[in-house]
Amino acid sequence: MANLHKFTVQEAVNQDSAGVWDVQTVVTTTDATVTHKDVSTYHNIIIDCTSTIVVLFDRTTDTTATDGNNLELQAGIHNIKIPHGISGNDSIYFHWRRDGSTDATVRMVLC
Repeated sequence: MANLHKFTVQEAVNQDSAGVWDVQTVVTTTDATVTHKDVSTYHNIIIDCTSTIVVLFDRTTDTTATDGNNLELQAGIHNIKIPHGISGNDSIYFHWRRDGSTDATVRMVLC
């Protein structure tokens, strides 16, 4: 039977609030390095990057972030909702790498 109680009342009505504020270690990512983080237990990612990065969500740890169809985030602060619909019962991973010739320093808060 489906788990019908996986969200709190605030989450079920799509309220923008979070009970968790989990600051991550700063990462400097290069073009060849794809970094990933399990974000299954969170609802939002707040990202501050110093240059453009390529990002995507997936259910595996070995996905390659490419320039093709993935989202590019320009330098600055971004708030992204985590797409829980892609996971089923699997983990959700957030992948990122720099885009361009300058390494990107990425600061991230999971909430």
